[in-house]
Amino acid sequence: MEKIDFSGFDIPEKEKKILEAAINVFSEKGFSAATTNEIAKNAGVAEGTIFRYFKTKKDILRGILIHTLNMFSEKIVIANVEKLLLESEDKDIRVILKEIVYDRIKLLESIFPMARIIITEAMYHEDLREAIYKNIIEKALEIFKLFHKKMVDKGVIRKDIGPEVILRCVMGNIMMLIAQRMLYRDKLDIPDLDTEIDKMIDVIVLGISEQRRE
Repeated sequence: MEKIDFSGFDIPEKEKKILEAAINVFSEKGFSAATTNEIAKNAGVAEGTIFRYFKTKKDILRGILIHTLNMFSEKIVIANVEKLLLESEDKDIRVILKEIVYDRIKLLESIFPMARIIITEAMYHEDLREAIYKNIIEKALEIFKLFHKKMVDKGVIRKDIGPEVILRCVMGNIMMLIAQRMLYRDKLDIPDLDTEIDKMIDVIVLGISEQRRE
C-alpha cells in the first residue's frame, strides 16, 4: 500500500508522528498485537504523549482511517474513475466497464488490508461512515451520473434504470470478485480472470443495454 504522508494536514507535528508510527506498527504486527508503547517508541515520543491526542489505541486507528480517506480518496479512488468514465465515452461500453473493473481490482487489492479495516470500523463509527460517504460515495455517484446521462443520450443504456442501480450492480460485482480472489482463492479459484471479467460484463451489459431490449 502507498505510504500515507500526513504532512499536508493541519494537525500538530507530534500527532502526525504518532499516526505515521502507528501505521508502521499496525502493518508489522497487526492492530490487536500492537501496543501504544511500541507506537510511542516508533514515533520518538513518550507513551503519555499519545493519550493527549488519542484516548485509546482504537482512536489512533480511527484517526488513521479518517485521514487516509480525506487524503487519498481524490487521488486514488476518484481521479481514475473520472478519467475512465468521462474521457472514454466514445469507447464501447464493454471496454469502458472492463477498464473500470481492472482499475478497481488493482486498487482494492493494493489496499485490501486497510479497506477491510475501514469497512469493519465503519459499522461502529458514524464519523468514519460520514468520511466514506463524503469522500468516496458522493463523489463517485456524481461522476457516474454524468456518465449515465451521456450514455442514455447516446442510446447506449436504458433510461429507466437509474445511475444508482447501475453503479451498485457494477461495484457489487467487483467487490464480490475481490472477495473471491482475496478471501476464497483456495476454494473458488479463478484460472482465467480476463474471461471471468468478460462474462461478468456481459451479464451487466445485457441488463442495462438499450439495444438488447425487445
